[in-house]
Amino acid sequence: MTGAGNAQPRPAGRRWHLLTYPSGASGSSAVWRQRVVEVVLIVSAVAFGLFMLIPTAQMHSDGVLVVDVVLGMVACGLLLVRRRFPAQVAVFAVAASAVSAFAAGASLVALFTAAIRVRPTIVAALTVGELVATSCFPLLYPGAADFSYGVQVTMGGLLNLAVVGWGLMVRAQRNYLRTVVERARDLEAGQEILAANARDQERHRIAREMHDALAHRLSLLSVHAGALELRPDLSPEQTRTMAAIIRDTSHHALADLQEVIGLLRDGSGQSSSLLAPHRGLDDLTGLVAESRRTGAQVELVQGVTRCGTGPRDRAAAATAYRIVQEGLTNARKHAPQSPVKVVVQPHEPSEIIVTVSTFLDSSPQVGSPIPGAGTGLRGLAERVSLLGGTFSSATVGNQFIITGRLPWIA
Repeated sequence: MTGAGNAQPRPAGRRWHLLTYPSGASGSSAVWRQRVVEVVLIVSAVAFGLFMLIPTAQMHSDGVLVVDVVLGMVACGLLLVRRRFPAQVAVFAVAASAVSAFAAGASLVALFTAAIRVRPTIVAALTVGELVATSCFPLLYPGAADFSYGVQVTMGGLLNLAVVGWGLMVRAQRNYLRTVVERARDLEAGQEILAANARDQERHRIAREMHDALAHRLSLLSVHAGALELRPDLSPEQTRTMAAIIRDTSHHALADLQEVIGLLRDGSGQSSSLLAPHRGLDDLTGLVAESRRTGAQVELVQGVTRCGTGPRDRAAAATAYRIVQEGLTNARKHAPQSPVKVVVQPHEPSEIIVTVSTFLDSSPQVGSPIPGAGTGLRGLAERVSLLGGTFSSATVGNQFIITGRLPWIA
């Protein structure tokens, strides 16, 4: 439904509650309700003022009656600005109600508004003032409507306290509603941040997997293509073999690329075979053999072959495979003529260590170097840290060593 996500919470209860909760409406509806409230309250103030004035009319002289009516009309008129000046309007209306029967209704409305909008200390002072005015009025007009002084003071005091209590209740519920709306906005903002973080993590994961899969295959293509370019002495059989390797590697790279593009288009990351940890220690032999076909000197020492069957164990095995893959890819990029040693062995009862050592050759590299930005190593470090392991890569003597320690359950 259009606009449902932007709807503001409304206070529970009957529809007339909305007359006292302007936060529950917005736009033209809020303006309409505000005007209705203004009319209802001012008419009520005038009606209550007349109700108090009529029984005491015979007790007024003509001049005093005019003053009473003028004070009441001014108090009722000031109700139009009671929201902007709640305390000032309430002070005038309360003071006027001490001597003017017609101002009694306006004083109740002004006191109600002040209870909603001003500080509690001011509300308490205005309440005391209203009770004093309620006590003074029967002294000026004793026996009005055949009620004794005590009855008038008691009824007026209870009515004023009820109005103040109602205003304080409305104030508390408005504050509660405001808190609920702010909390809902905070939660919405938090959910947007979480969604943005999730999208960023997914993009990083896709980029990392794309780098690991495609960089490896494209470096193989570069090496074999370079061999065809720089080795005119190759026999026709060797040329066909390298061309077949280039073709198969290109097909695999295109398949991976199409899978990544499809993943980015429809977001089907959960079912993507490229992102699933389907590689493990059993695939290291084929990975090393693939590098050896390019002419690389790779020694594999594998002291660990089995792992647990849980998701975390499969992720650790896939990470070990990625470490070896990245090490062999970097060797092809930066030291294609140098020997590489891969060691996978247990380090502690619940840990394995994976090391890829490239023996650096000081002789100049033939042909153009394969470009690289180092993002693969940073991605590996992040992947290993998420599993609770440690990762390092550094040049030690005449070797560039990549080391990963991974939690392991055999």
